[in-house]
Amino acid sequence: MTRGRVEVRDGFIVLLAALWCADRTNVLPLVLLAAAVHEGGHLLVLRLSGGRLHRLTLTCCGAVLHCALPEGRFARAAVCLAGPAASFALTALAGACGWYRLAGASVLLGAFNLLPMPPLDGGMALAHFCAGGAATGRAALALLSAAALLLGGFRLMQAGGGCWLLLIGTLIGAKSAKNLANSVNMM
Repeated sequence: MTRGRVEVRDGFIVLLAALWCADRTNVLPLVLLAAAVHEGGHLLVLRLSGGRLHRLTLTCCGAVLHCALPEGRFARAAVCLAGPAASFALTALAGACGWYRLAGASVLLGAFNLLPMPPLDGGMALAHFCAGGAATGRAALALLSAAALLLGGFRLMQAGGGCWLLLIGTLIGAKSAKNLANSVNMM
């Protein structure tokens, strides 16, 4: 479904419905608010730096901004890092107001997105800082981060916290392994 500049994929609707049904603690609205503020940070810096939004796509893996980025690697990296910065600003504000669940959701979203793994904000910012170079090093760093996610996911699952982190680590790890293989084959 597409409305103007926002495209909503079926997978997003299915995931949202599944999360809503499984949400026994009413944390989903807080996570959605934290995600909206996060994306708003990207959009604000994109606009301020001269970039332009073409479309926002909501998928089962999150929000994807389709945009014309500003010129310059540092301006591009700033757009990538603006989402986590907005998340941490919301964390501070929510914590100061005593809204600890919102603060927790926001800090988790911001910290997760700083991982140096494309398509996450940290991985994209690192690519811009490196001006696209050091592909093998970036892919190896992403693979190590994915391994840490897998280990953390396994430990979380053992502790009864579910398998969501293990699943995310698997998906992003597979993408990172593919990127590493591609960068080695290009040498």
